[in-house]
Amino acid sequence: MSRASQNHGRIPLNAKMLAQIIAHAPRRVGQLMTSEVVTLRPDERLRQAIELLAQNPFRHLLVAATDGRIAGVISDRDVLRAKAGCDAETTLVCDVMTSEPLTVQPDTPLSDAVSMALDYRVNCFPVLDPAGKICGILTTTDLMHAFQKLLLGIDQLPETDRNIRNPDHS
Repeated sequence: MSRASQNHGRIPLNAKMLAQIIAHAPRRVGQLMTSEVVTLRPDERLRQAIELLAQNPFRHLLVAATDGRIAGVISDRDVLRAKAGCDAETTLVCDVMTSEPLTVQPDTPLSDAVSMALDYRVNCFPVLDPAGKICGILTTTDLMHAFQKLLLGIDQLPETDRNIRNPDHS
């Protein structure tokens, strides 16, 4: 008799716990993104970006056009590179930012965002609403926090329960 028939089709408690952990894991960008986004205008001075990055814990700033659409992204690395050869008082954000960044929408699967981050080696995505306006930001740090939470849930399972096998392949 197979294990499946011995268990009468029931999932062992440990598998139920794992299923609950997975069921509560975020799956879409909108579940993980930061909605309160600090933006700059393309015509602001590099000094503004430097000050914002120095005063806050984030490493990316979105650059927004006056209509709320994405104009670019500026990272702490962009600022460091620019500081080496530019005057922060006269250089504009638009001269340093990455124009036409890769973007996602709130309903984009997180697996797609992870693939894009790996394939294109980017660390943040402006999140755009269906009208193309900025509604958030998703960073690789956000993705790592979600992964950490998932792993912490798995770590709560007893060691012997982590290697759950398919009962039909015992």
